[in-house]
Parts: sequence; structure tokens; C-alpha cells
Amino acid sequence: MTAPLMLFRRSALIVLMHAALSCVSTTGEQDGSQDPDGTVPDGEEHPLDGETADIPDTADPGDPLADPEVAPDLPVGDLRADDAAETVCPEVPAPDPVSLSPLPGESPPGRFESTAVDGFTDEYLYNNTDYLKIGVRREWGGSVIFFGMVGGSGPGMNATNAIDANDTGREVQVAFYDPDRIMQNCAWNASCATTPTSCPNSITFLGWDPVQGGNRCNNGSGVEGVTTAAGVLAVTTVPLFWNPNWDRADCVSDACGDPSLSSRPSDVRVIQSMRFIRTHVVEIEYTVINLSDMEHRPTAQEMPTVYTANGRGGPDLWKLIDSEGTQIPIDTPAGGDGFYYENFTTPGGWAAMQNDASDYGVGLYTENRNTSWQGWQLRSLPFNNFRPISTFGIPARGTVKARVYLVLGSFTTISGEAQLLDAQLPPFGVLDGPAEDEILSGAVGVQGWALDNKGVESVTLVVDGAGTVPLTYGGSRPDVCAVWPGYAGCDLVGFSGTLDTSTLAPCGHILEVRAADGDGNERVIARRRIFVTM
Repeated sequence: MTAPLMLFRRSALIVLMHAALSCVSTTGEQDGSQDPDGTVPDGEEHPLDGETADIPDTADPGDPLADPEVAPDLPVGDLRADDAAETVCPEVPAPDPVSLSPLPGESPPGRFESTAVDGFTDEYLYNNTDYLKIGVRREWGGSVIFFGMVGGSGPGMNATNAIDANDTGREVQVAFYDPDRIMQNCAWNASCATTPTSCPNSITFLGWDPVQGGNRCNNGSGVEGVTTAAGVLAVTTVPLFWNPNWDRADCVSDACGDPSLSSRPSDVRVIQSMRFIRTHVVEIEYTVINLSDMEHRPTAQEMPTVYTANGRGGPDLWKLIDSEGTQIPIDTPAGGDGFYYENFTTPGGWAAMQNDASDYGVGLYTENRNTSWQGWQLRSLPFNNFRPISTFGIPARGTVKARVYLVLGSFTTISGEAQLLDAQLPPFGVLDGPAEDEILSGAVGVQGWALDNKGVESVTLVVDGAGTVPLTYGGSRPDVCAVWPGYAGCDLVGFSGTLDTSTLAPCGHILEVRAADGDGNERVIARRRIFVTM
């Protein structure tokens, strides 16, 4: 139905203005009544599946400019261009915020399930056809302990699990490092980059190393909280230090026998959110927050690392394959613990581990299209692992984010899903200014940032769904790329321009920022209501 019209005296417009798309003059009188069923802008179509993001059709009750006052009666036709003149503005609801995630989740979302088995509390998220599920363990920092089919004898794990859930150091999880504090006996004074440790070359003596699942004593990190809503399974944890003795000046390693140290919490917080976006694909977003004043210089981080099933009670996913379909041998000795590793390049930004026949396994696509990867293996253990080499630092009191996609199935299935992601991921970003519900006049600066897996081609400002203002893209934003490292074009990802509000009616308006990439994907990355005054 048609949005109601509200009358205002021009002299009180700044204080009393309601959100509006446009303004007109009138010779009639209005009664000031409000209809809760105002019209709304059309939904935005998503490039992958055509889902729409509806904007609510009610006015914002918290609108600081809303006021039921209407102009007193005036003689018909007495509309002068002075303080007694009247302006009529149709009401404009505040738009819903636009998600930073470039893709929508499955609709409708799948169900959740909580299990208590063998002393553990595990939380599961199902896809919406009850075909696949993914699970996390509360006691192990919310690390992923299951990704497989729903089948089996009942809730919880079954033999289709593609993940190694053997101990707190495996699973799918994050872990962080510091090149100045990489090993015990030099970490305590941050001298590792110049004075190597004299401790044995073993993971027992790692330095500053928060690990989501838990520590080398096999004590789990636990969680601060778990939420399950709208198809999103989210956990928050403060990981334990892998080596509780990490900051000792010597090579003593007795912390596991010391109750005061054996579960030593680190100084970072990790937030992990996951949801199904397609039947075989789970989006995982990680946020790491530095809780201390200690700065950690850039180095290779695990965000995340994937430990795959090793044949004990399930598939043996030992075969490492890059995005070109080439098998990567893992045969370079890693040192003191007997492991083997291999650094490799995967052009598509993803890789997979499969069984002998390559008809079952798990893949990982990195949204920043990371092409530098690493595989780890020890067949006698058995032990299978692959990970992107994500290089970034963690600033003091700073935040770093990453988004990846776990894919389950044969190599053919994983390749198809990863290539679809690679081609159809649209941009995401933020409009920094103007601010929400800001009152504006004259020439106004517009600024923000946008990222894409392959790079943003253009950014445009759209006013009220019609008028367009081209924006300049490519401004330096190192602050953005410190939070979202590794994306194409970093750090030249800022956009800016000027909106001439003198061309707009003195009412409320909706601004949209639309970003497009080189693959033809376009998306509204921000939507905001503003008010214009004379």
C-alpha cells in the first residue's frame, strides 16, 4: 500500500523530518495518521540463487527525527517559499543492515543437535535436507570434530567422518604463532628471530602458540559460549597455549604435571561461526582478537588447519590434491618428530584430501584465494593434514578475520563446488560514511571499502534505487587489509566520492553502495538511510 504522507513546517524540518524517499508540495491537508504497512524497496537478488533480502516494511521506532506533530491548518493554496510553507515526505523505514558475508545461507536453514557421548558435549549443524552435518566439541574449544553424512546408527559421529578427532591438537581449528617467540627458551624475551632456541626441535617446545582445540597435555580449551540460531552455529573460546612452558628461559617441559599450568589460557579470543550455504559447502568465519598489548609480527598462521580422517573407524584421507587435480607427494622430512611436510602452490586457492579412489574426502576453499599451501603427514601414526599458509600479524589489541569454505565429497564434487565459489563469490564491504540517519546538506563525502576474492572492478552509489553516483575505487586502506589479510588488491581497497545533496529533496533518502567484480558479480554491500536538509 502507499506510504503515509506527513506535513512539516520548513523552519522545523531539521528537528522534525521523517525518513522519506522524496518530497512534494501540496495544497491539501493531511491528518498526520501513520499506516504501519508502508511500501518498501524491492529485495536484492543474490547472484548465486536468486534469494532476496527483504527490507522491513515498518518505520524505525527509534528514529530520532520522528515526531507526530503536523502543521496547523493553512488556507488551501497558501504554500509560500518561506517559514510557513509545507513539505510532505513519505515515510522511509530504516533498512536492514547488509551482511559482511557475500553469500546467503541455505534457506530454510537446517536443524541443530546437541549430543553427550564419552564425556564430551558436541554441537551439530545439519544441512536443510538432513543429508550432511558438521559438528564441534565444546570441551575442545569448538574445534570441528565431524564433517560427514547424517547416516549411521543415530546422533553424533559415524564412519563417514572426514575429520581426525583424535586429540586436542587435530580437528579443523586455528592456531597462531609469533616469529620473535616461536620456540621456548627464546620466546621469553622475543629474541627467537636473532637468537635461535637451544631446546630440541620439537613441537613440545613451541613458543607463543594459542591452539583452539587445546594443548600438548591433551587438555581442551573449552568455550566461553555457544549459540545456535538462524542456521548459524557459533562458538567463542580463549584457546590454551599449546606449550604451557612457552615463556621459560630454559628447556624444562614439566607443565603437564603442574595443575597451575597444565591448562594455561592464552591471551587471544577466537570467534568461529559456521553455516551451510549449499548442500556440500559450509562457510566458516574466524575472528581472532588480541586481548593483550603484545604485538605479533606477520608469520605463517593456521587459519585454519585441517586434519583429515586417518582410517581408524572411518575413511583414510591421505591423498593430497591441488586445484589442478595434481597429487602432491608429502615427503620432505620435517625434523625431530619424524613428520613429513610439503609446501605447494594451488592456483585456484583451494585443495583437498581424498581416499585411494578419490571418491570421498574433504576440501578447503579460501575466500582470499590463498595459493600458498602446506601438507603434513606421518603414515605410521597415522596423521594427515593440509592447510593454507596464511601470513599475517596480530596487532596489540587488534582483530584479524578470515572466511573459508569446507567442502565434502569426491574430488569431482569438491572441484565443482570450489570452482563455483571461485567464479560466483561477489564483493563485500563497508560504508564508513555518511553515518546512519545523519542529517546532511550540500556536498557530502562518501567513503568505505570493498573486497572480493579476485578483486573489485567498480563501486557505485545509488540513491533511492534510481540515481547513481560513480565512486573512485583503489584508495589506500591498510587498516582494512590488516583485519582481512590476503585479498586481491590489498591494501588499495578503499572507495570514495561526493554526493551533492542539493539535488535531493529535503527529506529522508536511502543510499546503497553496489560493488562489482571482474566475473560479473554485483552486490549491494551497504544500505543506509540519511536525511537531507536545506
